[in-house]
Amino acid sequence: MKISSNTICKAIYNLIEQANIMLPQNIYNKIKSSKIDENKKNLILENAKIAFDNKRPLCQDTGQVTIFFEIGQNVTIEGEFIEDVINKAVEDCYREKFYRKSTCKDALYDRNNNGKNTPAIIHFDFIKEDKINILVALKGGGAENMSGLKMFSPTSTKEEIFEYIKSVAHHAVKNSCPPLSVGVGVGGTIEKCTYLAKRALYFGEEIDLEIDNVFEVKMLTSETHIASLPVCVNINCHSARYASATIADNKIKYGAKPYEFKETKTETSGKKINTDEIETIKNLKKGDEILLSGTIYTARDMAHKKLIETMEIGEKLPFEINNSIIFYAGPCPKNENEIIGPIGPTTSSRMDKYAPILFEKGVLASIGKGERNIQDGIYFEAIGGIASYMQRCVTSCDIVAYEEFGPEAIYKLEVKDLPLTVK
Repeated sequence: MKISSNTICKAIYNLIEQANIMLPQNIYNKIKSSKIDENKKNLILENAKIAFDNKRPLCQDTGQVTIFFEIGQNVTIEGEFIEDVINKAVEDCYREKFYRKSTCKDALYDRNNNGKNTPAIIHFDFIKEDKINILVALKGGGAENMSGLKMFSPTSTKEEIFEYIKSVAHHAVKNSCPPLSVGVGVGGTIEKCTYLAKRALYFGEEIDLEIDNVFEVKMLTSETHIASLPVCVNINCHSARYASATIADNKIKYGAKPYEFKETKTETSGKKINTDEIETIKNLKKGDEILLSGTIYTARDMAHKKLIETMEIGEKLPFEINNSIIFYAGPCPKNENEIIGPIGPTTSSRMDKYAPILFEKGVLASIGKGERNIQDGIYFEAIGGIASYMQRCVTSCDIVAYEEFGPEAIYKLEVKDLPLTVK
């Protein structure tokens, strides 16, 4: 069987868009039946509806693209080199659909954004059937960073392994936009084990392992060396985005079924507070729910590093830092009809090494997601993974510094009724 590389390019492009804007129906249903705070659940489900209706991303972290590519052993691909075709589809889709590009040039030596969101992480496998199966998966950095790997003794018990799975998941819940999906890989070598864990998120067998704020645990196992027992736990957030298709006879058949949204009743609760009400903000208590309006500034990893360097050499900062509120966020690019692209919080603990200095210089509060390891300043926690909903809370947006950092630039935002909780 012959399949054109152009057909594959089209399929990849469409699957990336589908995965970004459409929460899989089975994931939607599992979140709806999960035992989490009703207000939070309703915001997550409402965000899914907004993203689907507006054809915009569920989460601002549109992730690195992972592709499981299964090709029949008798299939011939005609046209361009397959990896070039796949990466062209990724680059074109992320540019044309205004998705956030989050891939740096080199993990160690050049952390600057390459502006393409390529290369994709591609797993090639052979199958017996005369067809190509493609599954495109998107994962943000916050969930991926909370994954775990451990080399167990070959005499370890199933109970010990399950306890390890639970411990990784419990730790991840603090920072990974719960409720979570968990993939587990057991066996093989160290690299096979991590592959199994990632693959298990989409192809694994669901196991009966109840964990608070986890709506599914799926596992794949494999043969291994008699001296080894590797276990990997791969964490995925509630925005468990993926889409699949099959290509046969040069025709694409997509796996998604028609979407059925259930009725949601979203009532954001909390005390309405403006950012210029300094004393009111200072007197808030842990657990208080607020709806914040007024001026805030975005800044995440690269911007924080640059701000500290600017202070160290005695230069003026690009915005008034005294009594400011910093939102740890990097939005998607905006399209021609938007004030800002979908936006939401990133993991706050990554800014912990910079935050004490900024609070000392006058920052009033920070906004992010997850636990912190510092006690300085006021910390507002935002719900992660509801970027299309939060986009609606932004009434104006201007870049004030570091435009060359792309999504990590500093933006001045005017927000209205941004739902937050004091941590």
